[in-house]
Amino acid sequence: MYQGQYDEALIQLDLGATIEPNHPLLRAFRAQVLHMSGHPDAAAELLTEILVHHPEIDGIRPLLAMSLSALGEHEAARAQFTDRVKQIARADHDISYWLASAYAMEGNREEAFDWLATAIRLGNENLPWFRTNPAWKPLHEDPRFKEIMNQLEVARERRKLLDSTGEIT
Repeated sequence: MYQGQYDEALIQLDLGATIEPNHPLLRAFRAQVLHMSGHPDAAAELLTEILVHHPEIDGIRPLLAMSLSALGEHEAARAQFTDRVKQIARADHDISYWLASAYAMEGNREEAFDWLATAIRLGNENLPWFRTNPAWKPLHEDPRFKEIMNQLEVARERRKLLDSTGEIT
């Protein structure tokens, strides 16, 4: 999905579904691919269905918020930003990134950057995805986004140097 190979991503998810066809996270990842491939309506429908059967999986609500936002259903999207979602996002780098992305799509820059910082602090340093995720495109010119990307790039280069030499010179 990160490489824009949505058909291949769906094939891989189908392989997983042969083992566990109704696994809610496999279905949520399918919804994410559907959203990214231009089908936010199908993604929202699938995520809503998952939440009907598994209301305890609040961590996927930011994915639903992104699809609802893409559909112009902003009030419904913002309704997904519950206290429980935020509590979970404080402990999970993927959910905090999804929440950041949903806030970015809703135009709430402050919350988007706060949750992006949380995602990074928790270990999500997916620099290529941060740069190409369409949810963040409107924020690419924001100095905060540029600074965060620069800091991640510097950290990445330092790790490469450390990996190749065993020490930083």
